[in-house]
Amino acid sequence: MNAVTGRQRPTMGVRRARDGVPRREGLIDMRRGDALNVGLQSATVPSVSKLPTLFIPLTVFALACGSDGGGGAVDTGSDPDTGANGTTAATDGATGVVDDTGLTTGDPEPADVPARGAIAISLVEANAGVAVPIGANGEWVGPEGRNAPLPKGRNTAVRVYIDVDEATWVQRDIEARLHIHLPDGTIETLSETVTISGDSSTASLQSGYLFGVLAEWMIPGVRYQVELFKAGTGWEDLPEAEAPPATPSSPDFLGVEDTELEMRVVVVPVAYSGPGCTSTVDQTAEVLQPYEDAMFQQNPLERLDIVWDDPFTVDNLDLSDPNDFFTLLSVAQQYRASQQPAPNVYYYFLFDNCGACIGNGGGCLLGVAPGLSDASMAAASLRVAIGTRFLGGSEVGIETFVHEIGHTQGRAHIACPGASAAGPDPSYPHESGQIGVWGFGVRDFGVRNATTHTDYMSYCNPTWVSDWQWSATFNRVATLTSWDAASVGMPDDAAVLAGAVNLETGEAQWWTDRGGISNPTEGHTMQFLAGEEAIEIADVQIDHWSEGPMISVRAPLPADYDAAVTGIQYLAPSRSFAVPRAAITSYHRADDITSPGER
Repeated sequence: MNAVTGRQRPTMGVRRARDGVPRREGLIDMRRGDALNVGLQSATVPSVSKLPTLFIPLTVFALACGSDGGGGAVDTGSDPDTGANGTTAATDGATGVVDDTGLTTGDPEPADVPARGAIAISLVEANAGVAVPIGANGEWVGPEGRNAPLPKGRNTAVRVYIDVDEATWVQRDIEARLHIHLPDGTIETLSETVTISGDSSTASLQSGYLFGVLAEWMIPGVRYQVELFKAGTGWEDLPEAEAPPATPSSPDFLGVEDTELEMRVVVVPVAYSGPGCTSTVDQTAEVLQPYEDAMFQQNPLERLDIVWDDPFTVDNLDLSDPNDFFTLLSVAQQYRASQQPAPNVYYYFLFDNCGACIGNGGGCLLGVAPGLSDASMAAASLRVAIGTRFLGGSEVGIETFVHEIGHTQGRAHIACPGASAAGPDPSYPHESGQIGVWGFGVRDFGVRNATTHTDYMSYCNPTWVSDWQWSATFNRVATLTSWDAASVGMPDDAAVLAGAVNLETGEAQWWTDRGGISNPTEGHTMQFLAGEEAIEIADVQIDHWSEGPMISVRAPLPADYDAAVTGIQYLAPSRSFAVPRAAITSYHRADDITSPGER
């Protein structure tokens, strides 16, 4: 018995091959940490909040390294309670007697006896990032009762909650088995024995069961069932349950989505030289990995394609000054345009200004995005953001990265107590910005509390993804991924005039890009000038930046832009902006690009 967790060492249970022949996997040695780097006793969860986080020993994720001679995480007999052949020997209290040959004599305890007494499975949740109910009160939970989708190909935690009649319940060990029925007929059975003293609590991982389902098992058509069995002896006089405690009563669908989910991100490291600071973000796997992990864990993804770009030199801006900080985003937008990537590729400029606060009081800016993009190819130019890596001596860049890319996925701010944010989404369903359901990190194996963590689009800490945000982002990721599957991209003739305009100072930068508009904004127009004549007045789409007085301006280019246009005049409700053609950088044609290419 593990005195810290109150759990017995989980066994892998029985794995059944297609021919139905059981094959014993052996014991997972929780004293070793070489199985998939799981961190079998604890895991380190990156968090700027530094608040305590619960950790879980998900030993079942070690299966790939602990079976069929594939890894070395199987205890082969070094444990004093384990026989030479790696199987569990009988111990004191068992019906049989172990003689000096290691064989059991006498009458063995019958196997697979359903748990006795007033005990039931109250809830089963699957968690690939956010908790999703898949079983309740002995019944299967179908699509209408689920709060979020379950992506395929992703490690998933399954949590089992228990209810007992506390008036009659006697604390004792109960074994739970999770059966995973794969579409090819294979059955994977995971087993864990826990001392049950009362009803399971959402606040205590030790009061229920926690299993790890491997990504390779999370495929469309997979089914599951959880059963409870008695463990140990001495409780034979308790009444049998009217029906064996199981959820559902027969295997039913786990509910894995048959949807391709991939995200493509290019991180541009900034080589910065400014007042009192010279710093370059290192292009190393060690720097990028926590950013990748945070993005993958909090988005419903099967795959994340994230790469370093070449360093981008910034030596003419003061990145502790908000105005120059905003200018960097317009530079980043133009850089993305110059690369002509596929419309579903996100760009992110990551910089280090030696940890200086960006702002003149009222808080420090950490990152900014040029608006909330919609799910169209036309909005490709908005899929770019910037963020700092450090504030003082703390790395705030990881959470900033997830937050700002969230804006470029169309996600608005979420309100939370004591932290004002511009334009919060009024439809957010959970009180005080809380995530609403418990969260699980599929890479760091950390658990996030439903009431202490707020959604990553809020300004409170610590943060995680809510089930509401997960569902919305699932739809966005699915849409953008579908473009690759269908081999479709930005139409060759899709071209847009883009601008970054400061409504307070009147400063603006203008360039052309591939793209268009999908939702014209009333009261804004664009005139394309040929000399003194306005040859076209186009619809204009305005997107407010996530921070500050800046807006993004987009208008479709007229067909004769290259041949006839000599300038533009943007007409806003409160002012107008006249710009000569020479002040507009061109990126909308392939022959204007010095380094084109799909990423």
